[in-house]
Amino acid sequence: MKKILILLILSISLFSCQKEFDDHNKVSEKDAYATPAAYKGIVLGMTREFATYSLYRIVHAPGFTAREFGNMSTYETESQLIDGGPELTGVNSSISSMWKNLLRNRGIAENILANIDDLEFSSDAEKVAYKSYSKLIQAITTGYMAQYWEKVTTQNDLDGQATFVDRTEGLQFAVNKLDEALSLITSDSEAENFINSLISYEFSIVDVIKAFKARYLIELGNYQDAYDTADSVDLNKRSVWSYDGGSIVNPIYQYTIKPGASLRLRPLDSLGLFVGNFGLESNDQRIPFYLTDTSNVDTSCGFPVDDPNGFWNYDAAPIPVYLPDEMRLIKAEAKARLNELDEAVTLIDEVRTQTPADDVFGVAAELTPWAGDASNQEEVLNEIYKNYAAELFLQGQRFPIHRRFFPHYLDNIDWNNVQRCSLERLNNFYPYPDQERANNPNCPPDPAY
Repeated sequence: MKKILILLILSISLFSCQKEFDDHNKVSEKDAYATPAAYKGIVLGMTREFATYSLYRIVHAPGFTAREFGNMSTYETESQLIDGGPELTGVNSSISSMWKNLLRNRGIAENILANIDDLEFSSDAEKVAYKSYSKLIQAITTGYMAQYWEKVTTQNDLDGQATFVDRTEGLQFAVNKLDEALSLITSDSEAENFINSLISYEFSIVDVIKAFKARYLIELGNYQDAYDTADSVDLNKRSVWSYDGGSIVNPIYQYTIKPGASLRLRPLDSLGLFVGNFGLESNDQRIPFYLTDTSNVDTSCGFPVDDPNGFWNYDAAPIPVYLPDEMRLIKAEAKARLNELDEAVTLIDEVRTQTPADDVFGVAAELTPWAGDASNQEEVLNEIYKNYAAELFLQGQRFPIHRRFFPHYLDNIDWNNVQRCSLERLNNFYPYPDQERANNPNCPPDPAY
């Protein structure tokens, strides 16, 4: 992401504290949002915070919950995630940090939208660009929350009185905000070009909006709409969160294999798909794309682990905002759930038989067409799930996708006796952070697990 001399957002906080002195060099939150020239820094700062702090947590906790990461430490944070079930509590720093960071990102977007209409910018396109992008951030922060928690808030409340709604309402809120963002940005091509070039060296806001909308529509069970939306995404365009390798570092690399990083977590060998009912073919080229073979094992279950490759192997490695094959698999899932199985299998084969030249990020299985029973809906759906799990490795999506495909997976589990290392998914939803519960009387009861 592009750097400017001062990222004003680093001086803006959603939380206030009383100081004993006046800092005359620091721009106040109120003044920043009242200053049109500050908005470039605010938007870049919001993006930086999401692409580092929030994105790391989106990968970290769900990566343990859905068997993408192995635990290499005795720290309570990772140990709780690996134990899962009722052992995972709201004190866990990973899920509480994800909640806090997503609220912070959404709060900045809300502040932009609350103030921007009262300001005059050098061009209408600049204002449209900031508004559309802020609605996108509103949508995806709420959407990520709705993928991991049973109930969510859709608007921040600085008085700690935010109301909670069912996660499906949160997903619908995200869809609505994405529609608003798309309507705004497609009304002004100059605005579209402005925000694309500001956010990253490769970014297509129109396709990002459509991709996240397709993700939320399939989660809501709106299958035809999900298919149509995914089908409208240009799969030849890349959108990435970018890092300069200096002050802004790829967060997965930074906290896993960067020299000096603590050995707390590593990706599971074979993308973790040897746990439970699913396994990849040994010649699936997504394995060496995403992993560098090593000989370590985790400390909790004795699983073999590898070092990350792919999008997380150096300081400035860009991370995809979404992967094109997610759109193909959303289309395949929609067709399968509509019982249009031949079309679903055709889409599965598009994913399975890809070569690196066929994918803008080079993620390619390079396998033969699927040889399963194309007339069996359950088998077709299982193959779709397996490809989701492989294609979207460490994207924070395996956890909600597994729950969507296997909603009753954890029913009737005896947590006192179950062999937890055999489980493919360790929770249905996350407990609410203790800080949220302590400060917000509207916080719902925690789910059972």
